[in-house]
Amino acid sequence: MSNFSQAPFPLSCAPNRDRLSLYPDATVRDVAIEPITHVPGDPAVSLLPEDVRAHLSGQLTTPLLDELYERLWLVARRSGQSIDPLHTQEVKGRRIVPTKDPRLYLVWHRDKIYIKPVPAFLLNHDFWAIYLQPPAGESTVHNPKQSSHSGSVAFDRLVAMGFLRSYALLVPHRLDFALAKDAHLMPDDVQDWLQWSKFISYFRHVTDEQVARRYHYGQLRLSRLNWAVRIFRPQHASTMWFYEIPHWSTGDFVARATVPLLFLFASVSLALSSMQVVLAVPADDPWFSGLGDSGLQKMGRAFWVFSAAVILAWLVAGALILGIPLAVLAWQVLWGYRQERKRNAGVSDA
Repeated sequence: MSNFSQAPFPLSCAPNRDRLSLYPDATVRDVAIEPITHVPGDPAVSLLPEDVRAHLSGQLTTPLLDELYERLWLVARRSGQSIDPLHTQEVKGRRIVPTKDPRLYLVWHRDKIYIKPVPAFLLNHDFWAIYLQPPAGESTVHNPKQSSHSGSVAFDRLVAMGFLRSYALLVPHRLDFALAKDAHLMPDDVQDWLQWSKFISYFRHVTDEQVARRYHYGQLRLSRLNWAVRIFRPQHASTMWFYEIPHWSTGDFVARATVPLLFLFASVSLALSSMQVVLAVPADDPWFSGLGDSGLQKMGRAFWVFSAAVILAWLVAGALILGIPLAVLAWQVLWGYRQERKRNAGVSDA
């Protein structure tokens, strides 16, 4: 990737053209544009380095996922490319829910996926050149192990790189851009598809070595993250049971729990009724009827066979309902374990 004055894209492709008053080289700027003294898109945040760092941390960092990083392979696929475009999200029946919380970015649950809108400051060339510079002595290709040793007011550039790389995967086509606009994921600075395409092209081929560890993973399933929190008890979790509380209403929780509980009650009732019939009907020679048997005895034997078949079918159905998901889960964990072993072996060999 070329070095565009320490920004990953040239000034001509920046959707946001605000001039920052702290920009070191004002001679290359359009003098007709009045400089601003706040973060682009956030008038309440000054350009003081401490304020900018705090703002960036609140907007982009994911300490809980960073804490779970070494164990995320158990609940997710370790691939930064595992992100579906917006039109594919709708094909899969997921509605787009905008969120300002970076912790929920690219987390999906049932029929919805949480997506954080693009902050305007990430579209500003000056902002990258001043506040998102690579550590001294490094090129624009970074080593994530050294990111934590940056200056006291410097922000980890890899987080911003990973965020925009994820958007290169979310919005790769004109249709996805239209959906992003409709969902209010793009600031007003991005006016059309051509402008966005030119800008985001500089992030399409960013590798995992150039992004933060959170973006070594793509989409994450909320139900599995909840289990990761329950099992590993990370310090940054707000509760011991949930990564994010999935139900904010008791009525919603009861409504979702009613159907499986009714199914379980009906299944157990059917099995118990069948067992009562089996015990009530004599089991002597149920498969063949003697010459002197009455019609009532024949009917009783038929009920016995049918009830036994119902019990057998109930057992088979229960085994399939429980066995198939468990088998799939075991296969996924085993696959993740093998991939993690291969990755660790590659790192040790290097």
